[in-house]
Amino acid sequence: MSFLLALFLVVHASIHIGYICGPAWPFVAGDPWVVTLCGANPDAIRTIGITLVLLSFAGYLGASVAAMGFARSLWAPTAVIASVASAMVLILFPTVWTLPGLAIDVELLFATLGWGWRPTPFFGRARHASSARRAAAR
Repeated sequence: MSFLLALFLVVHASIHIGYICGPAWPFVAGDPWVVTLCGANPDAIRTIGITLVLLSFAGYLGASVAAMGFARSLWAPTAVIASVASAMVLILFPTVWTLPGLAIDVELLFATLGWGWRPTPFFGRARHASSARRAAAR
């Protein structure tokens, strides 16, 4: 299960790169609602958007490593930072395609902060501990 979570987080992280590396479709980072509503500087908002995309990408990659069982103590900080950065990008630059991503971010935040949930590692101590318990039960 943790392997699938890690894979899911890598895919979710990679989709964010569409804001800065791909053509305008499906993500448009050119004229966000903040620029129109508040008269903010479009270049500054775009720079903030790029920074948030890179932060969410790096954070989700870190969270996927933690989900696999490596550096498990990094799960909560990386998942929370990536989810907040991702949600900010999706709110600043909304499209129809951002709604599922926003739901993912909210769920990860709720599970991590609200429930205190941590993934069971695919590699690491928890796997070996269960093997030791099975051996002791024999």
